[in-house]
Amino acid sequence: MAFPKKILVSRNLSTSSPLREWATHKGHALIETPFIRIEPILNQEIIPSDWIFFSSPNGVDVYFDNYPILAKKIAVYGGGTFNRLQQRGIEADFVGDNRKTPEKIGRDFFNSIHPNEVVLFPVSQISKKSIVNVNQKNVCHELVLYETTLEPTKMPKVDIAILTSPSNIDGYLVENTTENVKFVVLGSTSKKHFEDLNTGAEVYMPEASTEEATIALLEKMIRQW
Repeated sequence: MAFPKKILVSRNLSTSSPLREWATHKGHALIETPFIRIEPILNQEIIPSDWIFFSSPNGVDVYFDNYPILAKKIAVYGGGTFNRLQQRGIEADFVGDNRKTPEKIGRDFFNSIHPNEVVLFPVSQISKKSIVNVNQKNVCHELVLYETTLEPTKMPKVDIAILTSPSNIDGYLVENTTENVKFVVLGSTSKKHFEDLNTGAEVYMPEASTEEATIALLEKMIRQW
């Protein structure tokens, strides 16, 4: 029988979080601490569009907390962003497979829509523009609606750290080491970012960026401890 673990997740979870419920049921200590600060940019003009494409849960929160939805259809990068949208009672018309690279998700999206359709991308000032850069035919508008800054925090020793974005990886590493910690990262962009840092740490990625897929991976990791 595996001993309870101390697990960090770089996100404040919802009240109905499956990850929190699982950790409580299994007796694991779960620490919820973001390593970034999200500041909305208000009073931007929203351009009417056929599609709006959300690349992160933070983008969903900032947009729906501050702006009206004018687009006819909604696209999301992957499972984590899709879940955040569903928590607001809203469905997506396109959901990317975030086991793929951002470029492949972008190609899947643009191949699935009409060449005359206009797409709005609400983004952070540090957006890598991975999706929009593969576009070859559609009119796209990028609108910076929030700023992302690192918020480093020194944490107590944990067994597993779930880092939910490249920025959260960077924020964590400012004040914390990788020694004797196993890392779970969400999405191929985060995995590549972490591996490019050459920390030598054990880095794992769930099959999808959802809490359910993360729980399945954690169960497997803990069984093999």
